[in-house]
Amino acid sequence: MIESHVDVALPEESAGAAYEIVKRELIEPFAAFIGEKRVREHDWSLKGRIQTDGEVIRETVEMAGGDKKAVLVKGPGITPTREQTLETLALLGDDRKPEELSKLVTGTPNGYLRGHWLVKGNLERYEAPGIAGLLNADLPDYKNAGGIDVMFLSGGRAKDGVFFNLENDCDVRVDFNRKTVRAPERLSKGSAVYAKVTRRADVAELCDRAIEKGDDIVFMSKYTVRPELDGEKKKIYNDRREKHGLERLEGNRGDIVDAAFARLLSRPVEKNTTVLVPDPSYGPKIAAVLNAAYACGVKKPLGEFSVCRFSAGKSEYGGLNRVAREDGEYRLRIGAREIRIPVKAGDMFEEMHYDRADADCYVKQVFRQAAAKKYDRVVFAFDETDLYDVPVVQAVRDEAWRQKKVEGEDFLIMKPDAAAVMMFTAPMPGGTCYAYDNLWGDIVSDAMDLGAGVAAVNSVILLADGRVWAEMGGAGTAPDLMKLARKEGFWRYDPIPIIEGLAIGFSEAARIEPDNRPLNAYAKGLHDACVAVLKRGYATPDLVEKLKSGRKTGIDTEAFVKAVRVELLTLLGLKEESEAQTRLLKQTVKEIR
Repeated sequence: MIESHVDVALPEESAGAAYEIVKRELIEPFAAFIGEKRVREHDWSLKGRIQTDGEVIRETVEMAGGDKKAVLVKGPGITPTREQTLETLALLGDDRKPEELSKLVTGTPNGYLRGHWLVKGNLERYEAPGIAGLLNADLPDYKNAGGIDVMFLSGGRAKDGVFFNLENDCDVRVDFNRKTVRAPERLSKGSAVYAKVTRRADVAELCDRAIEKGDDIVFMSKYTVRPELDGEKKKIYNDRREKHGLERLEGNRGDIVDAAFARLLSRPVEKNTTVLVPDPSYGPKIAAVLNAAYACGVKKPLGEFSVCRFSAGKSEYGGLNRVAREDGEYRLRIGAREIRIPVKAGDMFEEMHYDRADADCYVKQVFRQAAAKKYDRVVFAFDETDLYDVPVVQAVRDEAWRQKKVEGEDFLIMKPDAAAVMMFTAPMPGGTCYAYDNLWGDIVSDAMDLGAGVAAVNSVILLADGRVWAEMGGAGTAPDLMKLARKEGFWRYDPIPIIEGLAIGFSEAARIEPDNRPLNAYAKGLHDACVAVLKRGYATPDLVEKLKSGRKTGIDTEAFVKAVRVELLTLLGLKEESEAQTRLLKQTVKEIR
């Protein structure tokens, strides 16, 4: 009897194609080990989300979250741009506009998943055991790099902002021109609330200064996840470009902040470049890290390390982000207190908060993960002079006191930019867990592979009830690889993050069913088989040159997965089947570059 189901939130496009190969070669033939009907699939592709108006996400989270023995494995998906949504609507013959769709369709499913009351999950990314050590980190050389000038909105998030740490339990809600735009939410004593106005004129003035310099510009913002805040900033940037006689840069131009930041770290610019980050919170942090990296270079940590994001509180991504369509007044209501915030049409307003209980849970999870991995320390990247970070800092010290942890030895509390500068340019020896807020942690963790590639990093969601759910890393769409696949007739997509995500998921199910020997053997064997193939010098073309092995052979996605199947059969004692699959593989495999 199946006790622990493995729910797979199906990945998007390129990753989806890789998953189908993995399913055919590594799941279906091993039903006797896995158990019939253990795997339950849910279509989280943009197409599937549109067809159900996002209900597939809600139903999956409630099914897996409500079943206390279920394990979710989330595939890489997309937070679609407007253009992607329109294209898929047209493909489906659906005449609705993107604005008519649920936010579970047009927004990120990640925030809903991690913030759901059945989940309350914080994200951890860490070096993949057994895999990271097989790969060379191709660290960038900044000696011949051009100069960079990072421009961001001044004044920090305190400018035109208000902060509150709640003295009592109370409801928090937001109104605009006497209409409620964020429904009341009950928060406990010690919770944090923050609201801010970004003046349209300030963003336009910053964009004008950047354009008038005449250098190449790398624009970056989180417009996919915060369309009415960062998305509006991108629109203003394009409006100012047009005003200066330059073409508009619509759609995804590699300017989503986490991807753009990782690219600037891993591929130093050749010419003098202006980095335009119209955000007063993560803008200065990006400036600090890039300036340090381009001045001192980056270094790979000597010990293991991980990044743990405070994502359960829904802060930043789960907050209210709106563009004022008319002059008016926001009213932030905290219990009986009312704070009035006037705005002009076109100004951008944001409000976010998190519960102190979520901060307490997050801190406990971070300490627990560090202990389980036998790390030497935790670095909590939260600013104790920032009222919005104060509840997390208090939670750290409270939990440290209970666990008899020593500040300065077992854990450190550092400002977020300083922690990231240290992580990338001067890492401490030994195992270290870096704990960040949700948004800055998202940006930093996308660059943490330090040139080794996504195969070197695993990603998991730490649930409040102690369960661990897996994420398949890697890109969801990878449009360049899709075009190549249509042209060449085979896939170059690296399937290791798909395999590793599933291996973690099956391992968690095996932990819940400790007496299920076949499942335990399969779960361990799936990871070990993947490592064995890499040790033999086989990998997809993007990864093969990073292997430390003397022999290196680039193979396509299907051949790699079939090679893993051969190793898995051997590990499970199925010698005859392994030999038969080996013969088939030799007949079809070919080296590709």
